[in-house]
Amino acid sequence: KVDYVLEGNINYSGATISYLVEDLGLIASAKEAGVLAKQALDIPSLYLVPAFSGLGAPYWDPDARAVIVGLDRRCKKAELIKAAEEAIAYQIADIVFLMELHSKSKISSLRVDGGPTNDSFLMQFQADLLQSEVRVASLEELSGQGPALLAAEKLGLLDEENAYRRPPKALYEPKMDKAERDTRYKGWQNAIKKALTH
Repeated sequence: KVDYVLEGNINYSGATISYLVEDLGLIASAKEAGVLAKQALDIPSLYLVPAFSGLGAPYWDPDARAVIVGLDRRCKKAELIKAAEEAIAYQIADIVFLMELHSKSKISSLRVDGGPTNDSFLMQFQADLLQSEVRVASLEELSGQGPALLAAEKLGLLDEENAYRRPPKALYEPKMDKAERDTRYKGWQNAIKKALTH
């Protein structure tokens, strides 16, 4: 039996927050980003497109450049950081929506791992954009576990009943209504157009 995997490459996701910490000095650590994002004003027209080294999937424009759209006097440090956090979720949504299109099936549950999953603002916004649940893995880094589980499965050594059914560390359900999500996502798509060179 042949199994296929859909994959999407995002050039700047967690690195967007690293840019705010290391290059701009706006915050002391990545942990501070989620805290400030929760305190920020909600400015739905503010977008940061982090095309610092072009844009990966699904745009494939190596010459795209970062842009901030909708900047006004209400935008302070917290609002800019919130826009950066939201940009991570928008880029993931770009990939998930494309996967849904090509697979002709709705991804009703996104399973996530890695450092950014500790950020409850980001995880909730991701669930809102996808209109799907987001399940945070009980182990923070699963990169090595995936290939090990697949190998164990192929060798018949895996207890499939329990291996893939670990309870999540956190579960986020969408709270934003679909109409608001659609409006915000359309704004993101318009912001992307300003960053693209083709």
